Amino acid sequence: MAKNETISVSKGVFVFKNGLRNTSKKVYKSSKKSNMFSNNLWYQEFTSLWEAISHEYETLTAQMFASTTSDLLRFVETSRAEPDEIPAAALLTGINMPDHEAQFKNLDKLLKDRITPHVALLRSQQCGKLKNLIESMIGQFLNNETTITPSLPLLQRWYDDLYETETKKLKLAVIIPDFEAFSPKVLQNFILIISSYLHKLPFVLIFGIATSISSLYTSLPYHVISKINVQVFKCQPSIVHLNNVLEELLFTPFCPFQLGGRVFDLFTEIFLFYDFSVHNFVQNIKIAMMEHFCQGNAMALCQTDKRGIKEVIDLFEHDDYESVRHLLSFRNLVEAEPPENRIKLLTDDQYLKMVLYDKVIAVQKYTRRLHVFLKCLHVLVRDLPGAPMGKNIREIYALTVRKTITESQEYKECFQLLSFQSKDELSSKLEKITKVMECYINTGSKKTQLKDFCMTIKRFKNELDVLDSIDVTNVEVESIQDVALSGLTDRKALKEALMSLSKQQIKPLNKYEKLRGEILNFLSKNFEIFMVHPSSLHLYEICFFDDISIKDKIVGTHRSAIHNALNDPYYYLQCKCCEISNTRTVKATMPDICIAYKLHLEWGKMINLYDWLLAFLCVVDPREDDDLDDKSKKVVNPELQARFTQAVAELEYLGFIKSSKRKMDHVMRLTWEG
Repeated sequence: MAKNETISVSKGVFVFKNGLRNTSKKVYKSSKKSNMFSNNLWYQEFTSLWEAISHEYETLTAQMFASTTSDLLRFVETSRAEPDEIPAAALLTGINMPDHEAQFKNLDKLLKDRITPHVALLRSQQCGKLKNLIESMIGQFLNNETTITPSLPLLQRWYDDLYETETKKLKLAVIIPDFEAFSPKVLQNFILIISSYLHKLPFVLIFGIATSISSLYTSLPYHVISKINVQVFKCQPSIVHLNNVLEELLFTPFCPFQLGGRVFDLFTEIFLFYDFSVHNFVQNIKIAMMEHFCQGNAMALCQTDKRGIKEVIDLFEHDDYESVRHLLSFRNLVEAEPPENRIKLLTDDQYLKMVLYDKVIAVQKYTRRLHVFLKCLHVLVRDLPGAPMGKNIREIYALTVRKTITESQEYKECFQLLSFQSKDELSSKLEKITKVMECYINTGSKKTQLKDFCMTIKRFKNELDVLDSIDVTNVEVESIQDVALSGLTDRKALKEALMSLSKQQIKPLNKYEKLRGEILNFLSKNFEIFMVHPSSLHLYEICFFDDISIKDKIVGTHRSAIHNALNDPYYYLQCKCCEISNTRTVKATMPDICIAYKLHLEWGKMINLYDWLLAFLCVVDPREDDDLDDKSKKVVNPELQARFTQAVAELEYLGFIKSSKRKMDHVMRLTWEG
């Protein structure tokens, strides 16, 4: 495992998919690895839900890579080396580099399991020079079993001895996952060297390219490119993978935990404008879940099983009921109650217990129905001209949890465009909506409202199919225009009359137009009922997390953190020898870089290095000769001078100072305090 690999409790995103076994019954069992939170209801529920997340996310990721990986395996298995050409696969992975580590590890494992055990995975960090690259490759092929300096002649002898009596010789696969990060010169020499051994060693190269195939041809000159036979493979774009993960995991009727509008927008912005990493998006959701559940046992009610919700409430103590009363929406619940019951809600735990169950179930019903109608609305609007509400479910979800979607301008614009839909287009969309509803109803739902909705949509679909052709029969009506315009001689009055007539519906509606209007009115009324803003529900915070302060934990302020660490090392080290009463204090027991940093804050733009050194010595080695009038006579301990030089170099590396060309004995300060 790489040293920088993220180590966490688990990996993935939460889901209850159709047919997925409900995990809420495991809420009250002790976790396998007990810790200080194991007995808390919120932690047990969080652990249970996140285990389901991990499994489903890994399954989706494996499915996404399956197609590309199978093609690559087939290429490695069937490729044949030409006399002077090495078979090479160029895998265009896209720029979501944090997600590629898992993909190439999976490819490495599959190659060893199915095609050849001789696989070397070479990373740029370990192969800065040609010697390091070759040694790393040969070491992986030989499983680091040799004590002799690795070389290609050694690899050839090992390979010949291994397949001396066998007719089928397995290939030597070399995976370079980060092609752009390698030195072009190192790669050029590597390809030229192994091409000279191609008649004896069956190499196959796999390049991971994050940008485009043109980078391969710009990095390698013609005499090197001519040594490889490249076949291009493409990965699914990261944005497509994100949409699949959200639609299959988070935006399902069986997922109780939901992100609020501000938090969801934050995670989306980080993905689109920062790292393009689905894995990081999932980890952000995990952090949000941790923040949500650790608020208290009240959050253990965030589950789909009614029996589990009742069991959690039965285990509540007084403090747990108090945590419910501290929710912001609890005030709305109190105000909605009759005056005689308000005091009971605030003081009587047993009365709150009865009310609590009904309110949590109402929130869960809303969450499930929200995602059903979210998919129905997506079917209607995703292909509209200009896509006012976006083409993806995540865009519609963001609008829904940010404001009341049916009152938004985007929603109104979409329904204006839908009023121009043809019969075939509208019929096709109704059929897709029916499939969405049946998928949910067939899971055992007994919700008569949704069944009635589905039956009505089917009826509308049948009525549309009966209309073989649009009824365009003209209806004889009195000429409103002639009556309205008669007797008008004034030009201004005539213009106003024409404007008024243009707003009136003179042409009678045909049967399809009347039916289309009826269908759209029915859909709009249901969206208004089932897609209200979450904040309109009592105790919605149990299922919705929208604390934007999580941004500080996800998007760190690096400069502020570094300043705090250098200005007050006790803040992170918690070391008594570094504890100070105010931030201006400098102690000799602090790390050297902290002392140098705090001293450099006292200068302006330019810092004299000798003066800086003397100030440093006054802190770390105060002596009587510091009172000398002539500072040039001060004897500097070489060890202390070396410590100061190292501290200055570290500050320059961090970007706080830089060397000055105007004055050789000065450095320029690049930052300011705070």
